[in-house]
Amino acid sequence: MGNEFHFQLGGVAYLQIAEHIRTQVALGKMLPGARLPAIRELAQRLHVDPGTVARAYRHLESEGTIIGRHGSGSFVATVPTEGPQAKKLKERLETAVDRTILEALGLGFDVEDIQSVFTLRLAQWRTRREAPARRADADRRTVGEAVRFVGSHDIAVELLASQLNMLYPQIRLEPSFVGSLAGLVALEYCEADIVGAHLFDEETGQFNIPFVKRLLPNESVALINLVQRVQGFMVPRGNPKQVLGVPDLKRSDITFVNRQKGSGTRVLLDSWLLKQGIRPSEVKGYEHEEATHLAVASLVAQGKADIGLGAQSAASVAEVDFIPLMKERYDLILLEENLETEPVRTVRAVVESDSFNRMLAAVPGHDVTSTGELQTIRPGISGKEQVRQS
Repeated sequence: MGNEFHFQLGGVAYLQIAEHIRTQVALGKMLPGARLPAIRELAQRLHVDPGTVARAYRHLESEGTIIGRHGSGSFVATVPTEGPQAKKLKERLETAVDRTILEALGLGFDVEDIQSVFTLRLAQWRTRREAPARRADADRRTVGEAVRFVGSHDIAVELLASQLNMLYPQIRLEPSFVGSLAGLVALEYCEADIVGAHLFDEETGQFNIPFVKRLLPNESVALINLVQRVQGFMVPRGNPKQVLGVPDLKRSDITFVNRQKGSGTRVLLDSWLLKQGIRPSEVKGYEHEEATHLAVASLVAQGKADIGLGAQSAASVAEVDFIPLMKERYDLILLEENLETEPVRTVRAVVESDSFNRMLAAVPGHDVTSTGELQTIRPGISGKEQVRQS
């Protein structure tokens, strides 16, 4: 801790120590049950009076972050799951959230703005902790209440899942972010109810439809636009390497971080490299793959990569600079026969709602002009696809 901690001028010393320990716990770097350094030991490392450290520990103990055990030292508190103490902590959590919501409402923000910011910030903390929330075990699914989502990652999907859970708790979205192509394959093998994809076809200039026709030629398929989003390069604050576009990926001083094979972003990158005559072997870091936009943005923010390709929303979460390159359609794709099932109708109701659209629009790089638009592709029908606005 001493090697990572530096006092800020003008701040109260014991509160700075407490805040640092609190942050380490929040980031998962100090796990429940972990023993804190002895007071005198930490005081020597930080070059402060032992009383300052003792006061920091008392402060953390009073708020429940740590517990002191007589004769054994201080430990990171373990959150109880039941009993009076668990109930007390839950009430404290609710009070803290209520206080934040009231303050935001008092500043003039509406509920949709607040929920968007909460979702973005929670995504940021999940990335920083490097411990994404575990999905419910498939064996515990109940027929009719779980919607298996498989496909590409976007903040919009997380917003959809949270809004669905809040408004219709009997139906939940179970996301698996494996990439657009893998999502379509899962749909073909009945391993997904809804797929999220943003696959661009260079030949036709269309998103998703050509890929659906090729991979599911004998199925009637529905596409519901979730959002249009901006894709581009994510670079560190200030763009220190002065990246301007795709040709810069050949530079020997540029380290790139890629998305996994089968993701729409990877398909887009490969098409751009082909156009520019750049071989993958010429891109330093091309073989380094990550599963989500947030993971790529996080590596750029940490200085472990100079550039990554991804959505503007992820760049906003990671607080890195963004170079816009194109706008793309992100669609929800499913078998047409499932459009009228209760879970899918519920998902569509949320997607088409004004409140959800306001939440989406509050996310940087999101355009809701076509959100909720339905397209149907049926085998044997050539020419213009049937399009129904909803």
